[in-house]
Amino acid sequence: MLIDSLRSNNLSSLAIIGMEKNVGKTTVLNHLIQEAKAVGFTPTLAITSIGRDGEEKDLVTSTMKPKIYVYPGTLVATARDFLKHCDLTKEILATTGISTSVGEVVIFRAKSAGFVEIAGPSGVEDARRIKDLFLEIDADSFYLVDGALSRKSTAGHFLTDGAILATGAALDHSMAKVVEKTLTMVEIFESPEIEQEDRLLIEEPLSTSRLLLLGEGITTLETDLAFTAARELAEKITPSTRLIAARGVITDSFITTLMAGADLRGKTLVIEDATRLFVGTDLWRRLKRLDLDIRVLQKIKLIGLTINPFSPRGIHFDSVALEDALRQGTSIPIYDVGRKDASISKRT
Repeated sequence: MLIDSLRSNNLSSLAIIGMEKNVGKTTVLNHLIQEAKAVGFTPTLAITSIGRDGEEKDLVTSTMKPKIYVYPGTLVATARDFLKHCDLTKEILATTGISTSVGEVVIFRAKSAGFVEIAGPSGVEDARRIKDLFLEIDADSFYLVDGALSRKSTAGHFLTDGAILATGAALDHSMAKVVEKTLTMVEIFESPEIEQEDRLLIEEPLSTSRLLLLGEGITTLETDLAFTAARELAEKITPSTRLIAARGVITDSFITTLMAGADLRGKTLVIEDATRLFVGTDLWRRLKRLDLDIRVLQKIKLIGLTINPFSPRGIHFDSVALEDALRQGTSIPIYDVGRKDASISKRT
């Protein structure tokens, strides 16, 4: 059971991170809620989404989606305009001052069981504010955040201590490519934390800068993480530079530009957490061949992979074959969300 992973890893928060739309994130969320109810999981579930989830029909693909079903006591953060779509009795507990395109985000407690539609904050700081408000209402609540696509970066960023990665046929028409992309993301999640000695040196200056170099001294740059910043950073890298640290999302283009202008062999690249690195498999392999040591400021424990072998575009993989291919590259538990009964099964 997925809920057993939460207990065995002593997690207090979890991000469900979809590698693409329609890979089964909402099914995973619903299953976790159902399991929590079935086993008497005692912390109050506190649920929000980075963006919009729980709607009947996907606004992009026009395919039907599973609704989110919650039980009495659950805390939910959603946009005010969506309260009318929440088919249950609710008690409004807080207004947040956080604006979305569909109204201010409010927090309510479910007083009865029912379906909810969730539209949460889109920014990191707003998502952090939601988490803080949940904890003010119930200090022992378990924070569940649903995120996807480019929203990976917000779903994980310093907000949760664990994650489930959802993947499947919607990611690519080729099963081999789905496996390749998924295992690359798993490897990124496995990046170790920065050494404590280096953390003490860079944490304070990096808190007010976007980029930092550590060598004979510390050099900081106040710039966005664009290719121009990568060029500027590359010019400042010298043979004595041993560590490069960055706040924010690191993309393929940033890394490629940096590699073109500087020798990164044997150096350490520090990112905030695994969800901040947006690089493809080919570039990830190049970085490994360079012996570039990737480190994170915060480790997010990946407790499971979920697979959905069905895609709304008509692509259908063999679930067992997909799982077996993934198992060749990782020992992380894998759960199938593509079953007709919409339950999650783990094959051992």
